[in-house]
Amino acid sequence: MDHIEALRRLAIADERLSSEVFGEPDTSSLTAKSLALSRLGALAGVGGTDASFAAVADAAVRAGASTAELVHVVVGVVPIVGAPRAVAAAQHLAVALGLDLETFITGDA
Repeated sequence: MDHIEALRRLAIADERLSSEVFGEPDTSSLTAKSLALSRLGALAGVGGTDASFAAVADAAVRAGASTAELVHVVVGVVPIVGAPRAVAAAQHLAVALGLDLETFITGDA
C-alpha cells in the first residue's frame, strides 16, 4: 500500500486497515533518527508516561540523536502542543535522561 492509500484509509476510518498501517508502518523514507525524533514530538503532543518517553528517547539516542536534539524537539513543538504539554514533556524527558526530577526542577545540584 502506498502512502496516499494509507492516508486515505486513515482519513475514512477504513475498517479493513491492516497491520501495515497500524502495525509497523512503512517508514523506509525516514532515517531511524528522524523517525525517533518525530515520535518524540508526537508523544509530547499527546502526553505520555515516563516509560513512553524513556523508550522513545532511548531509540533516538541509539539512532544517533544528541540530548540537545531531544530538547530542541520539545521546544520546537511548543507552538503546536502548548506550554502545559511541553512542560510535562520536558519533565518526562528529564527523567528519561536519568535526571532526578526534584533536584533538576529546583536547581539544587
